[in-house]
Amino acid sequence: MQRLDTGAPRVPGDVITRPRLLAHLEVGAPLTLVRGACGAGKTVVLREWVQRTEDRALWITADPAGADSGGLARMILRRLPRRTDAGDPGVADVGWQAVRDRLSDLGEPVTIFVDDAATLERDALVDLCETVAAVPAVRVVAAANRRTVLDSDAVGMLVDRTAVEPPDLMFDEEEIQRALGVDADLARRIRAVTNGFPAVIHAMARRGIPADHGSLVETAAEGVEEYMRLRVARSGYDPALISALVRISLAETVDDAGARELSGDPRAVHYLDDAESYGFGSWSASERGRAFRFAPFTRALLRRELERRHSGEIPALRRVVVAGAQRAGKPTEALRVAVEGDDWELARRVVMSSWHQLLNHGAAVREILGSIPLSQLRDEPLLVMLLAICYNAVRVRRLRGLQLFRLAVSAANSQRADVSDSDRLFIWVTESVALRVLGMHERAASVAVRALRLLADMPEAEKEAYSVQVPLLSAQLGISLYYGGSRRQAIECFAYGAAVAAVGEPENGISNLSMLAGIHALDGDMPEARHYVQLVREGRWSNRYLDGYQGTFYRVAEALLALEEGDVEKAAEQIAVFGPHRATSEHWIVMATVEALVALRRGRAALGATQLESLVQVRGREGHSASARRALSRTRTLLLLAQGQTHAARAILQKDAPEDRFETIVERARIALIDGRPRDTLRILSQARAQPTSVRQSAAAASLRTAALVRTGGEAAARHDAQTLAALLCDRGLRLPLALLPPADTRAVQELLRETDSCEIPPVESALPESIGAPALTEREQIVLRALASGRPLTLIATDLGVSPNTIKTQVKSVYRKLGVAGREEAVAAAAARHLLADHG
Repeated sequence: MQRLDTGAPRVPGDVITRPRLLAHLEVGAPLTLVRGACGAGKTVVLREWVQRTEDRALWITADPAGADSGGLARMILRRLPRRTDAGDPGVADVGWQAVRDRLSDLGEPVTIFVDDAATLERDALVDLCETVAAVPAVRVVAAANRRTVLDSDAVGMLVDRTAVEPPDLMFDEEEIQRALGVDADLARRIRAVTNGFPAVIHAMARRGIPADHGSLVETAAEGVEEYMRLRVARSGYDPALISALVRISLAETVDDAGARELSGDPRAVHYLDDAESYGFGSWSASERGRAFRFAPFTRALLRRELERRHSGEIPALRRVVVAGAQRAGKPTEALRVAVEGDDWELARRVVMSSWHQLLNHGAAVREILGSIPLSQLRDEPLLVMLLAICYNAVRVRRLRGLQLFRLAVSAANSQRADVSDSDRLFIWVTESVALRVLGMHERAASVAVRALRLLADMPEAEKEAYSVQVPLLSAQLGISLYYGGSRRQAIECFAYGAAVAAVGEPENGISNLSMLAGIHALDGDMPEARHYVQLVREGRWSNRYLDGYQGTFYRVAEALLALEEGDVEKAAEQIAVFGPHRATSEHWIVMATVEALVALRRGRAALGATQLESLVQVRGREGHSASARRALSRTRTLLLLAQGQTHAARAILQKDAPEDRFETIVERARIALIDGRPRDTLRILSQARAQPTSVRQSAAAASLRTAALVRTGGEAAARHDAQTLAALLCDRGLRLPLALLPPADTRAVQELLRETDSCEIPPVESALPESIGAPALTEREQIVLRALASGRPLTLIATDLGVSPNTIKTQVKSVYRKLGVAGREEAVAAAAARHLLADHG
């Protein structure tokens, strides 16, 4: 059988054979569509099939000069044998009827390949399909770079149709491995950045793979840029479509509104639909609506064209992209676009409007900002601070974070005088945070005060642009004030931030509510703590917030509420979330304090002490600093006392504890009580110049004073103090002050509290060991002590015990000294309170 002169171009010698695509063409449907962008390999696949098949085939390359229906008929007729017509020789052998007649005369199946089918007019393609329907032995395979009438439902009703879509034309990983001679891992990476686009894979096969695999996209774009430009110019694409895609390509992802705004063309969304059909990218759905993402290599090509055609428009387009990314909730994309364009003012605006969201994408921020030379960042304190915080959150990069905090302070102090108030506000917040993280708490608080004044004085209209960030700014300023010792101002600042968030973006108020809950709980104001905890519980917060940095003080509040209610296991569950953050969080001392209290109440003081010292080691120089030792002195003291190590606890207080702090005075009084010196306990508390700074400190002092009065036999004074203590414990919901007394004192004070009518206080067990606080009386002294309780004169007691009056007096003085009392009545009362009068014989 003589084959037709197909007219098909020869297959290039370096063609990459793709059997799976050839199999698509073997299906045999009357109409097969092969659709893909320029460079998608349509023509190559069709040529290869023509070269390999034994079937009759003819090749038609559409010609724009003959794109109408008659022109297509003439092209086909030129490829077909002339017909010997027995009819009227005057009838012209032209037109679609002549095409049908000649195809029927062949007497065997034939496949017509139409390349660049999108160049043909609609009527030409419809007439071609009608010919296929009329001549059963004819099949058409049409390649097009965009949708045509062949894709319509009408044609689908006329003839059976199958299609090779753009995704089918893309190289898969196995084909990339075979074409480029690479392993599976590199093939996977190449597939990800090139989308398997055939022209790019062919270019890589010719040019080779770059040694720097990170430049795969750029290498791919360079390899096909000129080819694609020529193909697009000859393809018949609407110039408006190309212009729109070039402008839109500045965005990595874009929504409908962003596409229209970037292109300035109301048809932009339809152009993106076309781009998807060409394999240039794809639409995806999200909660905020659908978004289009270009394939990486496509975007690289379009970006090159953007630079070539419209470089002067790029700054304005970049602002549109940034606004769209922020509108879509993608602040890291907005920041990346600003930084890629070296538009630092725009980058600052992104940070100012999306601070909180950016902190939740630390890895992306580190990728975007981490490679920028510090010489460029030196004058951008907001960017330096953002990067520092993101480094600080990663344990192995924390040192780098601290270095950047110092740079942020320097950058903040070198700002020009002509910056706007809003810029200045963010700069001061940045400076305050940096100083705080570096341990300069007083300076941080001073800067925070300045920032709050500026915030209060700014017109509401000026705040509008970043109003959503005000609660976040308030939270950071409040933390600086809190650690700087301005507790009242800090609480006011947090309350303001929570209120602003409540009428705007409630999610941004979590830090303020958390801090309020934790501070009140630490201070012993449990009703207030419970109020803010309930607000957090009722909110729809992500666990990312509750279990992360923002939720630290909320977890502190939950743990302390559980401890005060006697639910130790619940408290332990709450602080378990601290684990991943103990090495990096600035709140580590608060974490350690609450962890120690939980360990005490669980009877695991030794384990608590070990965990504390481990954390100190993890924190490095910061953990061993003088300020850290001062802050942890009370915690260490309590852990040592719970292990019965009174001498070591006393040494910690002497070495590390600040003398002018009321909490230090309380611990000195506690040790005096444990040592059996209740009079010293009373003296220490009564002569203190410092005043309690929280209800918890007041309750601790009141419980120690009451216990000391019980020991010394001051019954009336003890009852009076018990009334005061009961009021504190009941109103504030506190139980821990009783648990931190020696066991005998805990029981004695609780017995006295039961006689008050303030409220019913549930039983509390001491966290200290039974042995602690009990005087080391000899066996003889214990006998003398029980004899004193009988009320008999010393002379008779001496006779009963068979010793001289002088000996009994010496023994009695020794008992008084060890009990810390001045006389017989006090000794008996103290002994009764500490259960020393029972006959153990």
